[in-house]
Amino acid sequence: MRVVIKVGSQSILNADGTPLLDVMTSVIEQIIALNKAGHQVVLVSSGAVALGRKLVRTTLSQEYGNSMAEKQLLASLGQPQLMSIYTQICAKYGYLASQLLLTKYDFQTKRSYTNILRMLQKSLAQPNVITIINENDSVAIEELMFTDNDELSGIVAAQIEADKLLLLTSIDGVYTKNPTEPDAELIKEISIHDELPDLVGKTSFGRGGMSSKLTTARKMASVGIMTHIASLSTDLVITKLVIDNEPIGTKVLPEHKKSNLKKFLAFNQSITNAQIIVNDGVVDAISKNPALSILPVGLDSFNGEFHRGDLLEIITTHNKKIGVGIAKYDFTELKDYLGKRSCPEIIHYDYLHIYVD
Repeated sequence: MRVVIKVGSQSILNADGTPLLDVMTSVIEQIIALNKAGHQVVLVSSGAVALGRKLVRTTLSQEYGNSMAEKQLLASLGQPQLMSIYTQICAKYGYLASQLLLTKYDFQTKRSYTNILRMLQKSLAQPNVITIINENDSVAIEELMFTDNDELSGIVAAQIEADKLLLLTSIDGVYTKNPTEPDAELIKEISIHDELPDLVGKTSFGRGGMSSKLTTARKMASVGIMTHIASLSTDLVITKLVIDNEPIGTKVLPEHKKSNLKKFLAFNQSITNAQIIVNDGVVDAISKNPALSILPVGLDSFNGEFHRGDLLEIITTHNKKIGVGIAKYDFTELKDYLGKRSCPEIIHYDYLHIYVD
């Protein structure tokens, strides 16, 4: 089984940014237990910015704010410390820690997507290697930042065709209302079509919250991947969820399986750098039969420069986003083909993902 585990800053750090070494050690120990049981695991870990803030506070007696430049600096200071902690823990058990830092830019072309996948497949195949991923906050600009590491972990899980995604936080799971309220009840199972209460708020360190986790979990469900939302403070929560299959936290049930590429497209709808605008005829045809390729004759126009293998956002003439796909050729060729019949498709069905309303 392939598993992606995401741990949030609040789960592995104290309120002042001090690392919870016992918790981080337990995470690595449980991943090793999964490895020994034959599972392949990727860890997505937050914490760089909060660790950097703690570092400058204690070492330089300085306080930093939340501007983009300040958070980039804090991430550049905290990420080495975060990996140092994981590396030292891994070393105690004869394991190596592999680091991968990513931004949305790294997923914008099929070439970079393939390069990331190649690296992950190689590292997963290595004995005694634990791959640890984080967003590259030190270089990510605002438009190329993930919503949070929940989104990043979902993209990675889709990319490697994971069987499970564990979103581990400081809360036991999804509740019917704010868990601090006395009548709040834990929701043990969620279907993709279930109506849910409004969920707001986030942990003190992170950009996301329970709403973000559910958004990711529902995307996972739509491509056939099981998601568990649970508290990292639960004893041996990782091994219990994966090896023992215990009913801990909230389980988001998957629907049908999709191909690796379709999963990639489903999870990368927000990181396109160009658009094609389709006419009403195409929209009507896709609504009746989504298994269609998109031809230049059905295009009204396009925005941005793109090349073969780049992601394209599909927009209606009413400015509604209806899907995403991979360009079969670049924008210079599309200029010549635009609106013409008997021209090759710009997006083949196998490289097309249409959103479900």
